[in-house]
Amino acid sequence: MTKLPENVKEILGKGHTVWVATIGADGWPNVAAKGSGGLIDDEHIYFADLFSRKTRENLRHSPKVALGVHSADPKLAVQVKGIAKLVDSGELFDKVQARISSLSMGLPPVQYVVEIEVHSVWDMSGGPNAGEQIA
Repeated sequence: MTKLPENVKEILGKGHTVWVATIGADGWPNVAAKGSGGLIDDEHIYFADLFSRKTRENLRHSPKVALGVHSADPKLAVQVKGIAKLVDSGELFDKVQARISSLSMGLPPVQYVVEIEVHSVWDMSGGPNAGEQIA
């Protein structure tokens, strides 16, 4: 496991949209935006599975995942790679379900929470360190 940098934790600690890349049994990648990205602790992040049929199928095929995290203010662009686990009960599931329900946006119930164990973090900025592993 790898600890997330402080600036990434700050963004995800507030809840954030993340772009999630998975790979299917057919070998084709799938990328989907998840508006429910959040921080669990220094080494774990999550997103809620609301409409994620393809993502869920792919994660059952392979738990390896990459997430893009981008923020204009503060300026941040990173890729987080890790191992995903589908969670359908327990403290984390209940916490995320309550958070999604509190948004009052008419969203469907959470089917799963996807918990990601962080293995590496990569710079995706346009600067001189682009493409380098930062954690």
